[in-house]
Amino acid sequence: MPLEYDFYENPAPEGSGREKRLHARAITRSTMNTDEIAEQIHEMSTLTTSDVKGVLVSLVGLMEKELASGRRIHIEGLGFFQLTLSCPPVSSEKEIRAESINVKSIVFRPEAGFKDHFRAVSLVRAKQKSHSKRHSEAEIDHLLTRYFAENEFLSSARFQMLFGLTKSTSARRIQQLLAAGKLRKVGLSGHPLYEPAPGWYQKEK
Repeated sequence: MPLEYDFYENPAPEGSGREKRLHARAITRSTMNTDEIAEQIHEMSTLTTSDVKGVLVSLVGLMEKELASGRRIHIEGLGFFQLTLSCPPVSSEKEIRAESINVKSIVFRPEAGFKDHFRAVSLVRAKQKSHSKRHSEAEIDHLLTRYFAENEFLSSARFQMLFGLTKSTSARRIQQLLAAGKLRKVGLSGHPLYEPAPGWYQKEK
C-alpha cells in the first residue's frame, strides 16, 4: 500500500508579508500497538506472542533505566536513542541550578541502512485531508451565527464537524471564542456545551 501524503502551510507571523509556503507531510491513519507488533513478530518467528510482549516490556524498562543514567542506546539495524535537555537562556553557569534544567525529549537517529530502506517507498497524494480547514475569524462568526439561528447549544464534537477541524485545533478555537466573549460554556464540565454570549450573535432573518 502506498504511503499517503498531503500539503500543509508553513506558519508565518502576521504582517510579515512572507509568501505562503507549503510542505509535504506523511499522513498517519492509525497506530500499531504492542499486541499487533507481538502478533506479527510471532508470525515471522517461532516466538509466542507472550514471549514477544515480555521482551518489549523488558526493553522499555531497560531503556528507561539506561537513558536516565546518561547512556545512549544503539539497537543494531534500527538506530540510536539519546536524551536531550532544556534550560532557560543564561550567560553564565552560575546563573542556573540543576532544578531549572529538564529533560526536553528523546532523540532518535536512525541508522543509514534503516533510513535508506524508505527511499523506495511509493507515495500517493491523500484524497481525504486529515488536517484542519482554514477559516478566517469573520467566516467562523458567520457560520456560528447561522448555526445558532436554528440551534440553542453547540457541542465540541459538533463544532469540530461544522468547521472541518482536528480535535486539538477545534479545542483551541473554542477557547479563543470563549476568551473573546463570543461563546460561553454551559452544562457539566465533563460534557460541556456552548451557547452564544448575550448580545453577540444576531439571528439571521
